[in-house]
Amino acid sequence: MLDAVTGPAYLATASMHVIAWNDVLSAVFGDLSALAPEDRNMLWLVFASPAHRAAIPQWETDARAMLARFRVEFGRHRDDPTFLDLIERLQVASPEFGQWWPDHNVSMRTDRAKRFEVRGVGRMELEQSSFMESPDMRLVVYTPVDAQSAQKVKLLQHRWEH
Repeated sequence: MLDAVTGPAYLATASMHVIAWNDVLSAVFGDLSALAPEDRNMLWLVFASPAHRAAIPQWETDARAMLARFRVEFGRHRDDPTFLDLIERLQVASPEFGQWWPDHNVSMRTDRAKRFEVRGVGRMELEQSSFMESPDMRLVVYTPVDAQSAQKVKLLQHRWEH
């Protein structure tokens, strides 16, 4: 199913751990298979990966929004060791996470346009849509919002395949 999606897409757990993704995601955001399995987490990448952080022009706004969504899921899984381990790792790896975690802001908003600065092609804008596959599983799909972004996604995908 992920390969049938033309834009970057992934399947993630409630803790934002990525368990499957398509080649377009790897082409645009980097190959997750090159990461340690415990680092294949969207929250981890946003807060602890310098390369991923640098690709987000509005990093603070996007990181805070992602953290607010994560808090909603954490509220449902307070005793889950997966969440607790990730929080502990992030408090060590990211000063911002450590500073913002106690704020307790929550939000369910997930669908909106996001800007990314991708090496080799420049800035692109992608609409993020999330679909609940089950209470603990989410399909996330990015769709280019304009023709220029669509061309950049295609270029990156072509490079990835060759």
